Order: sequence, then structure tokens, then C-alpha cells
Amino acid sequence: MNGERDPLLTIGIFPNTKKENVGAVLGRLVRHCKENNIPVLMPVEAAREMNYPDLGREQEALKEEITLAITLGGDGTLISAVREIAPAGVPVCGVNMGQLGFLTEVELPDLNGAIDKLSRGEYDIEERLMLEAVVRRGDQQIHLSSAVNEVVVTKGGFSRLLRLRVFVDGELTARYPADGIIVATPTGSTGYSLSAGGPVVNPNLKVILLTPICPHTLHARSLIVSEKEEIKVTMQATHDDIVMTTDGQMAYSLRPDDIVVVRRSPYRASFVRLSGRSYTQALRTKLWRDAINDNS
Repeated sequence: MNGERDPLLTIGIFPNTKKENVGAVLGRLVRHCKENNIPVLMPVEAAREMNYPDLGREQEALKEEITLAITLGGDGTLISAVREIAPAGVPVCGVNMGQLGFLTEVELPDLNGAIDKLSRGEYDIEERLMLEAVVRRGDQQIHLSSAVNEVVVTKGGFSRLLRLRVFVDGELTARYPADGIIVATPTGSTGYSLSAGGPVVNPNLKVILLTPICPHTLHARSLIVSEKEEIKVTMQATHDDIVMTTDGQMAYSLRPDDIVVVRRSPYRASFVRLSGRSYTQALRTKLWRDAINDNS
């Protein structure tokens, strides 16, 4: 906060190489950092694709060397990077090159000023809940993944509905004949869960949200439980077309007799906050802006 550059700062840049104009933005960012003597690194694959091979590092080395990460893309790019580097405790700042950018912190016109603030340590870190999803088959744990937004158990596109049983800390809590179920963090409450009819939950709350997808019943509602509780989902189905997805980015095929256990991750997602914008302001200016404009 003294206006001097942090001498230990090393920035990891995570670009979405599929975004239009990402090359120009990346070049601008790398030049600005070099002009201000800020070391920058990138994932090795992205570095090769974007013609910065000297900046590339393998995943484990990258996590060890960087002290702060910047993503170039939308919310999906930010979430992917957070999931990757959360075990290292590295905070992430998202630069919005997408359409909504609800989680990203910096808009493109403000990029240089944001880098200057980051270099001087003029930012806050907001830690948020992450989830850990385990797939059990018989007596074995066969899959483990983490999520920033949500874990989803759902049927395939042309399959019949699932009969789901949800246990909270070992106690049967709900039965859903449905297309699936979303287990979301408060961060994920504004994503798929919201589209499925779930409530918006402030990320400062230490809770986990359960929302059924297209339930075949008139009384199904979302459930909110403590982040300390463990959720177990079992399935009955006449088909094998069942999948578990995490953050809408990774998929794992399930069998009807598999058990999915979702619990609080030992790691936290660390988001960089520069603007001091409140969560309510973010909802009003980004998520609800279209509805507000329509009614104004």
C-alpha cells in the first residue's frame, strides 16, 4: 500500500487462446509488464500457441513460481484458472473479454491501470468456497474433481429421467424424479443453478446449494445446507447415459449404481478485487442490468 512495486511479484497469465483479439491484448499486457520490470509467465501450451515460448512453464512449475494470476477471457477462463491453481493459494484477477464477465474484475480499457495497482499491492483478496466431488463405485473411489461453481449429475440428452436420492450428512433428505441435480457454491448460484430456478446466494455465506433440474413433481425446491455438511447422491435409472460435470467444463460418465459425494474442498478460490464494488453492485450492473433497463 506504500505505492512501491512489490519486488516479489511474478504474474502468471492465463489467456483463452480461442478468444478474438486475445493476441493483441496479451501483447499489450506482456509489454506493459516488461516495461515495469514485472516478471510474467504462462502455461506452456498457451505460450507456444501465442508465440511466447520463453514464458512457458509446466503446470506444477508455474504454480510454484507465480504469486498472482491474470486471466484473459470470460468467467469460464477465470474459473478454469482458479480451479487449477487453488492448491497453491495464488489469487486470480480476471480481465473480461467475454460478454457478461460477472466474476471478472477488470474491463479492457482499464487494463494498464489495473496492472499498476496489482504491482503496488493495491487490491483485496476475496476467498470463496470450492467443492470436491468424489465418485464411488462399489468399495472404490474412482474419480476426484474440484469445482468453483457447481457439480452436476444429469441424464444424457435423449435419456429418461433419473430417480435421485439426496443424503445430507448420511440422512436421506430428498427424493427427486428429475433430469438431474446441481450442487452449487454461492459463487455458482448465479450460474446454472439460477437458470434451473435456484436462488441467488451471497458468496459470503458459508453454504452449499442443491437445485433439481426439471423435477417431475410440483413440490421440489432448492435446498441450502451448511458448507460443513456432506452431500451424497444416489441414482436409479434404466440406462447408462448419466454424466457428472464440474463447472460445465469437465465431464465424467457414471453408472446407475455409482455414488457421488460432494463436500467442501480443502482449498479456497482466491479472487482479486480492485474496485471495491459490492456484490449487490455487481448483481445490479451485470446480472440484472437487462431487466433494470427493460423496466426503466
